[in-house]
Amino acid sequence: MDVYPRYIAGAIWSARKDVQVKYLTVDQARTLDYMFFQEANSYDLVIVIAGVTVPGKYLGGKPISIKELEEWFKIIDKPSKILVGPAAKFGIGTVGGKVAELPTKIKENFDVIVKGDPEVFVYEVIREDSLEKADPYTMRASYNEIEEFIIKGTRIVTQHPNYGLNLIIELETYRGCPRVITGGCSFCIEPLYGLPKFREQKCIVKEVEELYKLGVKFFRLGRQPDIFVYKARKVGLEEFPKPEPSEIEKLFRGIRNVAPHLKTLHIDNVNPGTVAHHPKESREVAKIIIKYHTPGDVAAFGVESVDPMVVKQNNLKVTMEEALKAVKVINEVGARRGYNGLPELLPGINLLFGLKGETKKTYELNYEFLKKIVEQGLLIRRINIRQVMVFPRTRMWAIGDKVIRKHKPYFKSFKLKVKKNIEPVLLRRLVPRGTVLREVFTEKYINEYTYARQVGSYPLMLKIPEKLPLRKFMDFTIVDHEHRSAIAIPYPLNVNKAKPKLLRLIPYMSRDEVLAILKNRPFKNLEEISLVLKNRECLKYLTVC
Repeated sequence: MDVYPRYIAGAIWSARKDVQVKYLTVDQARTLDYMFFQEANSYDLVIVIAGVTVPGKYLGGKPISIKELEEWFKIIDKPSKILVGPAAKFGIGTVGGKVAELPTKIKENFDVIVKGDPEVFVYEVIREDSLEKADPYTMRASYNEIEEFIIKGTRIVTQHPNYGLNLIIELETYRGCPRVITGGCSFCIEPLYGLPKFREQKCIVKEVEELYKLGVKFFRLGRQPDIFVYKARKVGLEEFPKPEPSEIEKLFRGIRNVAPHLKTLHIDNVNPGTVAHHPKESREVAKIIIKYHTPGDVAAFGVESVDPMVVKQNNLKVTMEEALKAVKVINEVGARRGYNGLPELLPGINLLFGLKGETKKTYELNYEFLKKIVEQGLLIRRINIRQVMVFPRTRMWAIGDKVIRKHKPYFKSFKLKVKKNIEPVLLRRLVPRGTVLREVFTEKYINEYTYARQVGSYPLMLKIPEKLPLRKFMDFTIVDHEHRSAIAIPYPLNVNKAKPKLLRLIPYMSRDEVLAILKNRPFKNLEEISLVLKNRECLKYLTVC
């Protein structure tokens, strides 16, 4: 759950504590169908949070579409309607290319389109009981303005459909870009917020404490371009300020003190340039994070491109050598396997195409970079290959989607090559056959498979060739690999009840041993099973219960 609904609900309750606030996800609205329209029309005010700033496909839900924004909010015509979020600030984008201006049909459906900070605007609307008296362009000057909103808004999480299950909460540590002093990356919206404004540790810890009291156990410190420079002293003076490990420890220690039995504490973005320029301090920060976090964590590196021409023209962060150095530093500290089956902390690699200066050579150099990661035996949690979404007021706006359209064949070919030659190798290295992953949440059925993931920043997708109970936490054994997901079976597997197709997938088990199990079951204990097995290694994946 992102910050928008929490901050907005908190703003409403800060202005008037007696207001009834109802929260719905867009997927819930789709399921309710006409009942959603009926209910929405019974309210005084409807606030729509729409749009994404990072393109992608999401298993957990599908963002609201242009068509839905056009049609739904024409039908919902009785309450006042406010549009907030990336769609309101920047427009509508999809996979890659220029973000489109909001269509007139959508604009006409809303009384106000908020270009500023929605929680500040909504607070004024409720306090003044007037849309006209509030300024939709107002931005908060500091976090002090909204810390009350943040705390009061925590209880809205209880209305999320995944509350009490696999709901992960995004926590904001700061916004703004340390590299704004050199202009920041050409495509990025973060420099538009200026230099970082940091939240105080005590405020973030208080928010976690309130959420934890409500039963939330999964947290992600996201919403910043680089967690490693949280409260770094030389922000605003240096492009790559030196991390302050003591400040980061104060934050993480505080979180664990108020949420001692949390189940996920992960990070998100890390600037690879910070790690490359300050390897000593970055190692220290990584060790601190590992001390307090939960395994399976990902430091998402916005490498974007290692082509020197593209790096220069778009003011990117690292050269190929620096990117490799950053990957190595995180591997040195975080590659050891944690209690849930995954390595403690690994890099993720973001590659972005369609940028200024891109040529065919760009694709060759980026592939060479990934190949070097494989050849040097390094671990990567995941590779994100995307086409740039072009936002207004960024330097890429003048370029638009020209490069994307021109290089479409290169992009398709590159993705296919990585899918075939790079990702399977890295995945097998990440979770070798026989790896046991703990606390995996079963989410949905697709064909005859159950899809399941651990709760975290960038969870690995598991496909289980059987329909298991949904919305349950289970343990699984990895038995095979696809390019981005793994095939798994329940751990331990009940040999007395398991279907033959699952028995055939047990590591170290031969076809003859499967037939022997089917012929001789039920078994009373593992010792009985061992009598029909040639390789006792299988036993560690089995049970008779």
